[in-house]
Amino acid sequence: MKRIFATLWLILSFLYPANAGAETVLEKIYRTGLLEVGIREDAIPFGYRDSNHNLEGLCLDFVNILREELKRELNLNIISVKIYKSTLFNRFDLVENGTIDLECGPNTIRENLDRRVTFSRPFFVTGTQFLIRRENRANLNLNTLENIRIGVLRDTTTASLLREKYPNATLQEFQGATGRLRGVQALKRRNIDAFASDGILLLGEAIVLGLSLEEEYAIVPENPLDCEYYGLILPSDNPRWKELVNSVIIAAQNREVLRQWFGEIAPYFIETLNYCRNKS
Repeated sequence: MKRIFATLWLILSFLYPANAGAETVLEKIYRTGLLEVGIREDAIPFGYRDSNHNLEGLCLDFVNILREELKRELNLNIISVKIYKSTLFNRFDLVENGTIDLECGPNTIRENLDRRVTFSRPFFVTGTQFLIRRENRANLNLNTLENIRIGVLRDTTTASLLREKYPNATLQEFQGATGRLRGVQALKRRNIDAFASDGILLLGEAIVLGLSLEEEYAIVPENPLDCEYYGLILPSDNPRWKELVNSVIIAAQNREVLRQWFGEIAPYFIETLNYCRNKS
């Protein structure tokens, strides 16, 4: 009965629009049968290209769950999905200008963002950590990091945190879709002493590059410097769309999608979640 009323509401909204041109996301999807999403290709395990250049990641699984829920909610037999490549630099623009209905990736939930976008409820938590060579561990004073060469992605919350917390450190910024990969490679070549990023993303890069976190490399400190909660980027002023997306996030968490994806590194997520809950 709920879905019948939802369908009737959508039909009536097309016949008697309250505000011409103010089509909501759900109305658009009902009219076109198309869900348009942005997914990063440089953010293991959320979105990345495998060795065969196929798109993989947690975000792709989430979008498939969302599509099935949309089919039930809108009483549609078929909903197609169009995926756009999002990046650190265009992710907000793609949502704000209406190109996509949501963007899924490692997006730190921020308040007072000067954009016509909003965030979903958190679907993941991580925080700033450093990937280092174990041989350099004794030389790293995490209280100051004075004269330590740290790689970081440009225009990120991590870069801002490092400038504030470690003014005496030497930052080397990387940018672009391969920025994190090039940063980790710079660490391998000893061009930098550490690479800073969200811990889960460091884990992802280390696994893909085959770095041994038990022998040669380490992620420090054990608990992150801060707690970064990830949310999906959504268009503002679409409360029913946000409500539906949030319900799917809860369903995905209940179906242990995260555990299926993270496998042996699932304890990292659980430990960080518990740490951040206790911290707050």
